[in-house]
Amino acid sequence: MVEDIIRKALDVEKKALDSYMHAIRVLKLQGIEHSDLDVVIKKVLIDTLIHGILVDSLLKAYKEAISKEVEVLKSLEDVKPTAREASLIVKLLKDHLTIESDMIETYNHIYREVKHPVFKALAEALMVNEQEHHKLLSELIRKYEKV
Repeated sequence: MVEDIIRKALDVEKKALDSYMHAIRVLKLQGIEHSDLDVVIKKVLIDTLIHGILVDSLLKAYKEAISKEVEVLKSLEDVKPTAREASLIVKLLKDHLTIESDMIETYNHIYREVKHPVFKALAEALMVNEQEHHKLLSELIRKYEKV
């Protein structure tokens, strides 16, 4: 199950974070100070902290998405709109298309500006996902414009 794999990733990130924190304390207590070692451990520690936060958010988002998916699919099962309803659907989808365009631009801006590779990759993935939404919404608009 995907949720179990995400939980395992979260546990591994927590263990790694604890291990790096322990390593820093041991090095300090032993009076061992090598700037290159210190810099690398601190960088990996910060990255591990970021990973843990992102994986925790991923777990929460995954659980929420799974619970909502069934609810949304059930409510859409028998939708057969009239011409008037289709017109309203098209208007609402076009409004949302504008929002999607703004999201694409925003994630693209984050992608261009952020330096950290994890945030850069996340911004790019979100931008691509929003582009997919844009395409899907455009297809729905064309479909309901024909009703």
